[in-house]
Amino acid sequence: MLIQVSTTDPWWYIISMLVWFALIFMLQDLQMMRYLNQVSGFLTYLGQLLSGASANVLGALEKVKRREVQRAELESTLKKMVDFAVIEPTALDPGGIVPKYKHILNTYVDTYEREIGRLVEDGVLVKNLATAVEALRYMNYIYKVVDHYYRTARKYKAFYLVIQLTMLLPLLKEMTDTVNEAVNSFIKGVPIGDSAGPLVAYNILSQCGTVVYHYEVRDTAIAECDYEGRKMYVIKAMGPGSTVGRLDEAVEYVFGKLGVRPKYIVTIDAALRLEGEKTGEVAEGIGVAMGGVGVEKFNIESYATKYGVPLYAYLIKMRQSEALTTMTSEIYNAVRHTTGRVLDFIRNNVAPGESVLVIGVGNTVGVGQPYAA
Repeated sequence: MLIQVSTTDPWWYIISMLVWFALIFMLQDLQMMRYLNQVSGFLTYLGQLLSGASANVLGALEKVKRREVQRAELESTLKKMVDFAVIEPTALDPGGIVPKYKHILNTYVDTYEREIGRLVEDGVLVKNLATAVEALRYMNYIYKVVDHYYRTARKYKAFYLVIQLTMLLPLLKEMTDTVNEAVNSFIKGVPIGDSAGPLVAYNILSQCGTVVYHYEVRDTAIAECDYEGRKMYVIKAMGPGSTVGRLDEAVEYVFGKLGVRPKYIVTIDAALRLEGEKTGEVAEGIGVAMGGVGVEKFNIESYATKYGVPLYAYLIKMRQSEALTTMTSEIYNAVRHTTGRVLDFIRNNVAPGESVLVIGVGNTVGVGQPYAA
């Protein structure tokens, strides 16, 4: 005998409505559990990535360390530098904040290289491994920030906070994967996408005859040469170790110590492309092609304005992931193309007997100087 339940039964209706309202009130909690699980999974992935990158850096340090350095010292130094903090200068009084930034940045670089220099003897490896540790520090910082907001959202049941965090996960994953690959690139000491500017400077110097170098500015090569009757001054970071140099101090040296008044200042740098653009596209423009905090850019613009020198720029387009990882064939071909365009610009706009200042902006890892003794 079958028992039929009528949908008009009032108790059935009441139970259905109670279940429906219970689901409505529980929906947000169920969604939050789902989002928290996604963030937790990302943190697990990032933790494994961070452990693997740390092991790679530690292994690289182990291979090239000084004989008297023990593994315990390697581990303690690495942990200290990964947790290293850089405190921005106060902006309460904006006057003079640029020199403060420059002083703090220089001190930061000096500290990193000094700590790694206690472990490793070779100068080029010191710079490469210091940059690898710096990338590791950045990855560790991302992990700590994501973990902080994950724990905060879970503690206070902050639904909209965890939603925002979940929406950022694809971007964060791409960023951390890129930094992880960058660690390996710096360990190997190979050119990265951001080395495009220094590589253009290298190629331009290769087209000159006799090249005279000035090494008075730390981590920076200042070269002067003759190019088809024109006096050319080329500035790039000192390679092949990983460094971006001190390009503004080099420009000050050219204007002040060498007494040069170039007709143009030409800068070449990597630039982030838009999604609709292709890697390797080259754009020309006016101004100083240079990223970062803006300290060196400010100083170069100030010297150019003071002496009335026009600023011209070449931008080699690429993704952020391509800028921080091993240079691709598309970027290398763009470097060769840009070299020709810069030389054409000099031939067409700088007359024989006049001078021009060319600056290859970017990290010069894997890119040295031609004809250097």
